Amino acid sequence: MTSGQGAGPEHERVAAVLSGRGGSGYLLTSRLVLTAAHVVSGELAPQAVAVRGGGNQRCAIVWMRQDDECDAALLLAERDLVHPRAVASLGPVRWGRLADGRPLADCQVMGFPQAARQDNRLDTEHIECALRPGSGLVRGRYVLDIQDVSPELAHDGSPWEGMSGAALFAYGYLLGIVTKAPRNWRHQRLEAVKSRTLLDDPGFVSALARHGDGVPVADELSADTRQRTPLALAGTLHFTPRDLAATIRAHWAEARSRFLDVMGTTAAPAEGWRTLLAWLRQFDDPTTDDIEGRLELIDRRLTSPELTPDLKLLHLLRWLEPEGTPVWRGAHVTVASLSEACRNGRFEDATVPVADLDLYRELCEGGLLDALAGFTQLRELDGVQQNWDDVWSHWRRLVARAPAMPQEYLDWAENNARGLLLAALLPGPDARDWLHTARNHVTPPAEGAVEWYDWLRAREPGPDTPIGILLRTDFAVIADGHAREQNRQAARVWEDQRLREAADSAAAHRDQQWAEYESTRLSAASRLAAVGRMTLWFAPWIAATLCVPWLLWGWTHAGYAETITWQLAMLTATVLAARVPAVLRLGGAYRPPLRGLREILRPHREDALTREPFTRMTRLLLVPGYSVLMGFFLDDGGTVVATFVFLWTPWPLYWFARVGGVHDWDHEHRRRRQDYESRRPPEPGQVPRHISRGVRSESPRERADAYQAMLRQFSGLSGERGPGGPAHRDGAEPPDDRGRK
Repeated sequence: MTSGQGAGPEHERVAAVLSGRGGSGYLLTSRLVLTAAHVVSGELAPQAVAVRGGGNQRCAIVWMRQDDECDAALLLAERDLVHPRAVASLGPVRWGRLADGRPLADCQVMGFPQAARQDNRLDTEHIECALRPGSGLVRGRYVLDIQDVSPELAHDGSPWEGMSGAALFAYGYLLGIVTKAPRNWRHQRLEAVKSRTLLDDPGFVSALARHGDGVPVADELSADTRQRTPLALAGTLHFTPRDLAATIRAHWAEARSRFLDVMGTTAAPAEGWRTLLAWLRQFDDPTTDDIEGRLELIDRRLTSPELTPDLKLLHLLRWLEPEGTPVWRGAHVTVASLSEACRNGRFEDATVPVADLDLYRELCEGGLLDALAGFTQLRELDGVQQNWDDVWSHWRRLVARAPAMPQEYLDWAENNARGLLLAALLPGPDARDWLHTARNHVTPPAEGAVEWYDWLRAREPGPDTPIGILLRTDFAVIADGHAREQNRQAARVWEDQRLREAADSAAAHRDQQWAEYESTRLSAASRLAAVGRMTLWFAPWIAATLCVPWLLWGWTHAGYAETITWQLAMLTATVLAARVPAVLRLGGAYRPPLRGLREILRPHREDALTREPFTRMTRLLLVPGYSVLMGFFLDDGGTVVATFVFLWTPWPLYWFARVGGVHDWDHEHRRRRQDYESRRPPEPGQVPRHISRGVRSESPRERADAYQAMLRQFSGLSGERGPGGPAHRDGAEPPDDRGRK
């Protein structure tokens, strides 16, 4: 706790001026010393030392006045005159001036008089005195009557030498500085320069503002002023509202926690709140104190359950010092800072300073503007809260009726538009400047582009009203973005429609090509040609087949060879009869190879992949096998057994030829059909399922195949692969109608 922060001077601030004639002084700050001018007159670099300081320090004279009315100087030390741990505890000095001419008792002075020296060493003397305002009127000085002390010296001179420059205090207020001990009063009277004289001097005020704690403000004192019980906060005792206001500004969080965070109940109030309430109730002098304001503060503000602790503390600060600096949570509040909070806070992103966000949110909660308007510096905010509430209500009603307004914009209008409406109502040039800049840099969408925006513009109160400004700045940007999104959506719809039409056109073209192909394939001419190709294909096989029995049995059993030959002829006729329906159904798709033995013997790739049980080589071995087997039957069982076996052979052979035992030679037709079926969408304008699956696949290869398949959607059958092209790899399994029955 800062000692001496009561009726008299603080002990840590009492200083001695060692240079020149020597004298006393008082620390206004840790480096600024107030003393008498005649003490340092003629000195270029006087020295000073504090009672509890760290040694002598050289000083510079930053202000001095020495005339009939004033004898005072301000010294600025090169370094702090107190220990570092004591610097933070030095609060601002409280200045006072007499309000009337009545005597004032209980004054105090502390300095280094000659009478207090012991062994030629300086020491302090703390004296009590009474101030006689009616004495010394001609000289313009205060006259002090010393109580209960009458020192004398053994040699000529005044025992009060060295007391010049000591601070005069009453009720904790600095009233002046001692400058002289007049004779003829038995060493019981001192004279002091009035604080009014110092504070009325522009040079003194300027020097104090430049090197001290700002422009000083004095309280009026009189004989009726009584010493009140101090209030402790942040290590300092507070006797006046102005003292507490200064500490609250510097220690906002501590003050809120100490007094208002936990207030208890009416029957059992918390200690901090009870202490503050008792301290406030001391200010009940109807001539000097704002009693009605104090009652309104306690009954309607500090005890209101609707106000937050921070807002309560702001109301307390406003009552304590309405002409002081407005502060919110320790930060100085101006119209410019409110404008900046409205400018940044409405966006609520990571780049916005936290202080702006907090201030903006509190503004939107309501009540903060009215509290700030109670400060003299922010008096122009009076009525802004009510205007803001009215405009906000009008805006919400207007937006609620806007036709076809997307929900995200409704949410923005509800949560973020309020800041700009307030900015448009704030006085001063700050908000007007950035709003004007914003209007010049924003281009609203063309009329007719956004229905809900045109509707709002048609019902705005005026272009320079808060709602009009909002519609031409933030909401112009939102509406322009909506218009652009609508254009992009329309472009996407048009592009999708164009692609669907192109895909449908390509599909129709493919359908037409397929129909023409099928018509040609199944025409009478194509089927007749297919039968001719079958005849040409089977003719050499028939000739080769009839030669096999003679090669096997003709050398030894010519009769066997003859019998087997006509049996093979009958069986071959059976195969031909079985193949005719399939060949007629395939029509032009029936393309047996007539290019050579290598093509005939090489199995087709699809046959190899499907692992058909009968390859071409197997079919070639059937004729020699039948010839050998039948020869054995003729040799061992005779003609009857051989004939019986022969009569049963055509039936399985006929079935075998019908179900696919004989190759269809329609590979090209199957590829064409597979390609056609794979590119047919489920519905007109849709993408085939295998492409949809492919584009969502995790495999890059499958996605690439799906992309290629998508490109093929826009080509006709003329762009298909040739007979030797790669097999279909897009993952689809279209119907495989090979015509084998």
